[in-house]
Amino acid sequence: MAVRRISLILAACLLSLAAAGCADSRGETRTIENIKGQSITVPVEAKRVAAVYGPSYETLVLLGAEDRIVACSDVQVDNFPWAQRIFKRLNSLPKLENVHTAVNIEAMLSYKPDLVLGFPRPNESNKLDKLKIANVPGAVTPNLESTLKQLEVYAAALGGDAPERAREFEDYFRSKLKRIKEVTDKLAASERPAVYYSAIDLLSTYGKYSDLTEVISAAGGRSVTGDFEAGNHSQITFEQLVQYNPAYIFIDHGGINDLDTAEKIRQNTYIDGRYGLIEAVANKRVYLTPSGVFYWDMGLQKILLVMEMAKILHPDRFADLDMNAELREFYSKFYHYELTAEEAGKILNRENP
Repeated sequence: MAVRRISLILAACLLSLAAAGCADSRGETRTIENIKGQSITVPVEAKRVAAVYGPSYETLVLLGAEDRIVACSDVQVDNFPWAQRIFKRLNSLPKLENVHTAVNIEAMLSYKPDLVLGFPRPNESNKLDKLKIANVPGAVTPNLESTLKQLEVYAAALGGDAPERAREFEDYFRSKLKRIKEVTDKLAASERPAVYYSAIDLLSTYGKYSDLTEVISAAGGRSVTGDFEAGNHSQITFEQLVQYNPAYIFIDHGGINDLDTAEKIRQNTYIDGRYGLIEAVANKRVYLTPSGVFYWDMGLQKILLVMEMAKILHPDRFADLDMNAELREFYSKFYHYELTAEEAGKILNRENP
């Protein structure tokens, strides 16, 4: 009788485990969906996370999971001295080298992650799938809503209170976006200046399949590459840039892959006489996008980019928008770091700590 009772208890336990998730070499798992609606298998509780894709580290901080990171990538450390100051574990973690070229899978697996937040590169994701290593690839987001959806995917992969933290960020994001668009949606076409947004160099930009088109529109501008059949970091020619003739140019990704820094890129546009043909250069309207803990055009700070750009494009309409205060609020809410007004000013001026 006692044996039968024990057997029934064991059977009930097994059924309970099956309901929570199946068992394979990764332990208990569950299924979530990416932003394309495709199924991804993740651990019931991811305890060891590799933050490989650039924006994934700041995302894990926002979602309350920095303590679970077992490895990060070189780009998250080397290019962002503010991240080194603000993120509490970044400097002590092992970092994977040359991740923009290719991720060394063997090196990454030596840190025994049970969840990898990787690049949107199918060859690497497929390798991890074959090894039964749960992984969530990043995504090139075509609009601002999909940026939030990708955050939800990361939160779902982590579980616990991460989805609630994601919802809190979404509420903040939509509230700030609404504040800006209540002004810019009323602008006539003639009131929207032509804007060009450059990436890793002046002739690298963002096309119609990037959410930067929506960022510029929300900020009250008109993206000159809004009809360009391309996504992120796409090359154009000097002649195309002259033909676009933007009234404003914004530079972000300078310095990546040992290329010229954003400051050097801007300096070159003013020194090289050819660029004087462009209205933005002639009128000294080439701006450096702040970066802080990560690039504003890719990560969670994208809403700050909308606000900062709106302030630059339409200073009279946004005279009451205090970007120093907005930045301090953001870092306090989501990175749990109390910036001083001086520190916030340095970030806005793209200065190091």
